[in-house]
Amino acid sequence: MTITREQFAEGLDADTYIADKVDANRDRFLQNVSEFELTDEDKAFFAEHPISVAAFGEDWCTDVVQFLPVVIKLSQEARNVDLRIFERDDNMELMNPYLKEGKYASIPVFVVMDEEWAEKGHFIERPAAVTQKMAEETVRFAKANPDLEGANRSYENMPEATRTAVRANSSDFRWSNAAEWNRIFIDELKALATS
Repeated sequence: MTITREQFAEGLDADTYIADKVDANRDRFLQNVSEFELTDEDKAFFAEHPISVAAFGEDWCTDVVQFLPVVIKLSQEARNVDLRIFERDDNMELMNPYLKEGKYASIPVFVVMDEEWAEKGHFIERPAAVTQKMAEETVRFAKANPDLEGANRSYENMPEATRTAVRANSSDFRWSNAAEWNRIFIDELKALATS
């Protein structure tokens, strides 16, 4: 079930979303918008492949804080990219067709439509290559820190001190690789636009 044009029009534009809805991670969010740089190739690609993107997220989600700014910058600087943003928790009826594995309300979700309003596809959370890199880093960190109790357990089963250390390492790893991962994300959006 594709989001209709009328439903899409009810979403927030980027400026309104940033002004009214970005609170929990505002500084990092704004930094990510300002730091992401589109290439001339990106701009030319989207000028030739017009898309509308419905984005679902919440400002507390780290993947939203990383990847939604990329789409915001894209909508600001690339011709023919129209973006509307929906808070997930207030728009579950629109979000339900895009649940991860049909059951998880994972975010962000980006639904891509072409000029004729045919859904080209959707994207959930983060690129698979990024998830793989994060998993590899978690394993590396556990092996490099055998003194951390339970570092090889699932995140929810780790002692709090270990969870804090793992979270700090994951955050450092994410933001030190953000530029590369954002390029992977843009490439996946391009693939959707031409699917």
